[in-house]
Amino acid sequence: MSHEELEKLAATYPLQPREALLEFALERRKRQENEVLALAALAAELSMDSIINLGWEPDADPQVLQAFKLQYPNVDLESLPGRSEDALQGFVNGVKGKYFEVLVEARLNARETVGELKLLPGQVASLAGSQNQAGWDLQIADENGDIAEQIQLKATENLSYIKDALERYPDFRVAVPAEIDGMADEILQTDITNESLEKLTKSQVEELGESGLEDLLEQSAEFAFDMVPVLPAILITVTEGRAVLSGSATLQMSLQRGAKRLGRATAYNALGLGLSTVIGPASIPTVLAVRIAEKRFGHQMAMGDFLKARTEDVKAFTGQPA
Repeated sequence: MSHEELEKLAATYPLQPREALLEFALERRKRQENEVLALAALAAELSMDSIINLGWEPDADPQVLQAFKLQYPNVDLESLPGRSEDALQGFVNGVKGKYFEVLVEARLNARETVGELKLLPGQVASLAGSQNQAGWDLQIADENGDIAEQIQLKATENLSYIKDALERYPDFRVAVPAEIDGMADEILQTDITNESLEKLTKSQVEELGESGLEDLLEQSAEFAFDMVPVLPAILITVTEGRAVLSGSATLQMSLQRGAKRLGRATAYNALGLGLSTVIGPASIPTVLAVRIAEKRFGHQMAMGDFLKARTEDVKAFTGQPA
């Protein structure tokens, strides 16, 4: 193509004033900033979903299950669905005390301090093998099997109950929850609260007592609730509202654009929730990488369409076949 033909073609594209170019550059920068904010909001949303559990679907606690089997060895867990609330509460009351015993045993054997008690090298803590064991619930023995101490474990805030245990078995100290004052020599105050024991045991037993349909409906409700991206929705509302107030977009345009952005954010949030059950926290960078790749691909497609349109213009101007 000759120089004269190029000049004629260039004349068909009038020069834009400086103000228009500056406005275009500012708009481009604003869109890039919004994309960065959108990615940050999506990452924060997925992080919160990974860190914060709504409590509707508690993860199975192996120590609570162990305590249940120790306390009720003849009760099949599969028989719990359909039982009355009173029956389930009865299981909660029974399992809570055994759960306290399991926790204390595990912490001692992990070489942690329980009250003022900590195992010496070679010592092992073990729970009583019989439900009817009189006087003590846990014993500490050395590597030769010699008993160093036997203690009682009482998951209660009832001082009279603890006093009665000490009077009946004065030779055994009593380990108690954090709510009980452990100033007396015969009382070992742990950092395990009675409230936490009650809460965790209750949530686990109630979960075991749910029917399959109730469990499915609850999981569906939780997933539907979590799938709504709160932070991206707030960001979209603020940015689109600002565009309307500044006059750079009409209300209808912002609503349509906002709905599209919210739909994309919801889709990626749902993808992150789904992946989190498989790969855990790694779902966050994975979703962000997919989101960035999708955006870049969209930009490349738009650029390809633009170049194609301009190429057709040039061919039409020069008389070449399209």
